[in-house]
Amino acid sequence: MINPKHLVYLAVPMLMLLACNNPEQEEVNTQSIRPVRYTKIASSSLEGKHSYTGIAKAQQEASLSFKVGGTINKISVKVGDRVKRGKTLASLDATDYQVSYSQSLASAESSKAQIESAQAQMQSAKANYQNAESNYKRFEKLYETNSISISEFEQAKSAYQGAEASYNAAKTQVEAAKAGEKSSQSVVRSASNQVSYTKITAPFDGIITRINVEPNELVGQGNPVMEINSLGNPNVEIGVPENAISEIKSGQQVVVTFNSLHHHSFSGLVDEIGYSSAGTTYPVTVRLTDSDERIRPGMPANATFTYSDHDSVKSALLVPPSAVGQDENGNFVYQIQGTSDDYVCRKMTVKVGKLTDAGFEVISGLKSGDLVASAGLNVLRDGMQVSLYQQK
Repeated sequence: MINPKHLVYLAVPMLMLLACNNPEQEEVNTQSIRPVRYTKIASSSLEGKHSYTGIAKAQQEASLSFKVGGTINKISVKVGDRVKRGKTLASLDATDYQVSYSQSLASAESSKAQIESAQAQMQSAKANYQNAESNYKRFEKLYETNSISISEFEQAKSAYQGAEASYNAAKTQVEAAKAGEKSSQSVVRSASNQVSYTKITAPFDGIITRINVEPNELVGQGNPVMEINSLGNPNVEIGVPENAISEIKSGQQVVVTFNSLHHHSFSGLVDEIGYSSAGTTYPVTVRLTDSDERIRPGMPANATFTYSDHDSVKSALLVPPSAVGQDENGNFVYQIQGTSDDYVCRKMTVKVGKLTDAGFEVISGLKSGDLVASAGLNVLRDGMQVSLYQQK
């Protein structure tokens, strides 16, 4: 008969053996291997045609506002209206500004009257001065011949000096009156401008795209009231990657298509090329040369460029942009090496060339048939064990 204690001793090793062969533990180990999306490097032809996305934008855009504050008196347009340059679009209650203008006109008229009065006083003072000067010179000669007393001479001299001082003062008053009149004219012009600033006029022929206010609403100086876009074909603004911007030339021909206008393509020319980048791309403006009223600002567009290598089609290794990373050492990829039972990813430095519609051209670092990770580069590490993700 077997001792129960002996059964316990036999059961412990068996339980330990079963724990080592636990299928759930094996599943945990298997799940620690990260599946990765991948692509196989292969040769493809480069045709020199590349497309970039963008958006249609009016050639001229303006956010309109009043140069003075006040209460909206009238809005003469609505969204979608086409207007001519110079048309009044909105106006403020100009009563207070009209009062200020009238007051400035009255002040200017008063300044003119002051000039006339000062000039009349100056003419009178001038006549007195000339008479006093004549008497002084005559008394001076009589005094030299002892024909008059010194007191009579001094009296004539004093009268002459007083008349001269009065004349000079009258001239000063005239100059002051003229300066006051000039200042009042400036006030008139400023008040007139204030009245004109109570109206918004169209700066160019265009279409009203937005109105931000309502009649009787109080608005401040410079607050946006409405927006206007120019008529005619809009431009197309696109972003070109840094490795392709050197291929873009001013005046270069472009074929533009719009997602909302199927089966239609439009001709365009490169109008502006940005010198500084906006994030990872450089802004490029394409001016459309075809006319079509269906094209409106804000429509998504695709601009296709034909580069200088279009006539010399060549074969090259290509790698998807999502498979290429960048660090302090340059561009890199994670190459997947090994067999189906033991895959690891290796961080490999690569040199890439132009970005095409199919991906980056590989200059060095990879060969045809290599497997590289095409997604999730930020979670991969050199030497990490991986498996190939099989898309269902």
